[in-house]
Amino acid sequence: MASGEKEWQQIEEEITCSICGDIFTDPKTIPCLHTFCKRCIEGSIEFNKKMATVVCCPLCRAPLPPNEIESIPTNFTINRLIEIFGKRKESVQGSTLMKCGECVEEATAVTWCIECDNPLCHSCNEFHGKWKDFKSHTTVNVAKFLQNPKQALATPGEKAEFCKAHSNQPLDFYCKTCSMLICQYCMLKDHPRGHRDHDFNFVDEMVDEKREKMKLVIAPLKRLLEQVRNGVKKIEHCEKQVDIESEANIEKIRATYGEVYKLLKQQEEEAVKKVNTIKASFKRTLALQKENVNSVENLLAICDEFCENIVTINRTRQLLTYSKWIENRIGELTKQVEHTSLDPECKASNMIVTYIKPVEFANTLPTICGVNPNVPCTVSSRVIKINSDPVKVTIALQDILGSPIVNQSEDLHIRCNKEKFLQSVHIEEESRGQYHIWYNPKGQEDHSLSVYWRGLALNHEGIKVLTSVRVYATIKQEVKVINTFGTMQQLHWPYQVAKGPNDEVIFRDNSTKQLVVFNKHFQYSHVIGGAGIGNGKFQCITGIAVDKKGYVYVADLTLHCIQKFNFNGEFISQLGSEGTANGEFQSPHGLMFQSDLLFVCDYNNHRIQVLQNEQCSYCFGQHGTEPGNFNRPADLTMNNSEDQLFITDCGNGRVQVFTLKGQFLKIFGNFTSIPFRLQEPAGIFYTPDGHLLISSNGTGCVLVFKEDGKFISAIQGTYQGKERFRHPCGVVMMDNGQIVIACGEGSNRLVVF
Repeated sequence: MASGEKEWQQIEEEITCSICGDIFTDPKTIPCLHTFCKRCIEGSIEFNKKMATVVCCPLCRAPLPPNEIESIPTNFTINRLIEIFGKRKESVQGSTLMKCGECVEEATAVTWCIECDNPLCHSCNEFHGKWKDFKSHTTVNVAKFLQNPKQALATPGEKAEFCKAHSNQPLDFYCKTCSMLICQYCMLKDHPRGHRDHDFNFVDEMVDEKREKMKLVIAPLKRLLEQVRNGVKKIEHCEKQVDIESEANIEKIRATYGEVYKLLKQQEEEAVKKVNTIKASFKRTLALQKENVNSVENLLAICDEFCENIVTINRTRQLLTYSKWIENRIGELTKQVEHTSLDPECKASNMIVTYIKPVEFANTLPTICGVNPNVPCTVSSRVIKINSDPVKVTIALQDILGSPIVNQSEDLHIRCNKEKFLQSVHIEEESRGQYHIWYNPKGQEDHSLSVYWRGLALNHEGIKVLTSVRVYATIKQEVKVINTFGTMQQLHWPYQVAKGPNDEVIFRDNSTKQLVVFNKHFQYSHVIGGAGIGNGKFQCITGIAVDKKGYVYVADLTLHCIQKFNFNGEFISQLGSEGTANGEFQSPHGLMFQSDLLFVCDYNNHRIQVLQNEQCSYCFGQHGTEPGNFNRPADLTMNNSEDQLFITDCGNGRVQVFTLKGQFLKIFGNFTSIPFRLQEPAGIFYTPDGHLLISSNGTGCVLVFKEDGKFISAIQGTYQGKERFRHPCGVVMMDNGQIVIACGEGSNRLVVF
């Protein structure tokens, strides 16, 4: 199809009423800027009145004023297109030949007058150009007009409109008071000058002023349209995320069920059904919101296109005719956008997880003789019995999705590696899925325990119970000194030290910029990372923590971020970046996990950041010397009851105590009366028997305190004939009670007591 034919086909579509399917008859543009025949609109109104329903636009369902048909403006542009299309239809279809519309001979037309909407032959065109009333008219080549009528119609110029009351009079005046075009007779008869005169002027003198004003009026339209379109994009993105999160959770459920498929097939389908139900609910919510926002977008786009056409193309009388109506319409649309929610009403990133994670399966798995159901459980890996108090063991039971398994007190019991060693065993569910087991051992001997459920051993490595408590006041001699690793590589400036999931020792080596891992027997295992910038690379490691799944988190002072690895050293992800906003760090230091919360000492931002699911949940603290403020917090630990945080405030030379939510409790201890002053405290560790180990970097020792602040002793090393450490930093207690201290620059070693 030729390009000109396509243009005419488009024009025919534009001048066809979508209700009756015919060419428009008296086209009227309703407030939503859709155009219909007057008779079609009236018929739609009558039909809706009979059905007792709201009168709406047949296309976009925008409300229609039922009693204001006569006030709805005529679409002059459509009328003009109808006239042009009718004249073109009279000519030969598909031919560029057209008869002159002026002369008697009906010679072949060579030009088209835009203002007159008439084809002109060569003679008529010359005469037309000489006549003073037509000199300003714009003419175009008729062949070009037939090939691209829309472009030709966009040429500056317009056809004169005539007064409806005085049909032979052009509308050459504009009444500001009435906001309407008038002819000279209207001006003399209906708009007399006087005390209550109407303010009017010539159209040509008014149009520039009105055009500039209209540009200012319609300027917010584009911003509103962009705002709404961004809202649509957000909703569409959220729709995709809902799909992604839902599918990811379904895959996770299916993978988890692989090993126990026959036992849990019914529960699997229920879980998938719940996920799909949640997904469908979210999608319905988003679909309704999207439909609402799309409706607003359509209204804005139509209004913007209409206004752009009025302002940019020289439609003088249409500009003046619609100016007041456009101002009102933009005001209505602005209010409609303000009352339209453009942000997704459900967030896939948190809502889908929040709803799917708690999907609970049967809390009591079926018992099959000889088959271990492999119920996950977490237990206290090491218990120290103090004095004659009963031993307390804490057990957390979870199903395969991590949901607590409740009401199992009667089905749990423990066994000891020493026969008939346990007395007065009592098991009680403290909270959902959390069980406490109390018993009295017969003697003062170290022993191990195993936990059973319905006669089947749960998947843990056993519980070590130590009946002898370390006497910190008598700790003097090192039992081991580590100053090399790998193939006898010299250890350089270890800073932090942490425990792995199986009691491994993890520390940094500053010369190779790596994490070094030793097993629980202090034998070299492997390294994590290396020097450089990028994923899995380090510049200056200042914090190490291991979560309950065995993932290793490493803080880097220079790179201002935290990197996550699996225990074998494979890079997983990066958390945070340099900055001062929540989730950004300035030289992060000490790290600590409590359940799924990661506590971070944000060293040079002088605060503590708490991350959940690797996103910042909350912060507390600010720079200062007042209680609750920090000056370079370096490390932190938590007491056994998990309700207090102990934080070394390095720059202020003190330890502060907070709740897990960041509420200040106290400044720990009375350090003025102890033999060794606490100076530049770095590492801190809370022992299972209720003591605090604090490395005092400035005084070269590790101080031991009771939880109530009572000073017990100072652990000192021997280096170059002196009974002090050189820059003690990290400190940790292993499961067997041994204390490991990282001695930094100038000493370059790990010391074990």
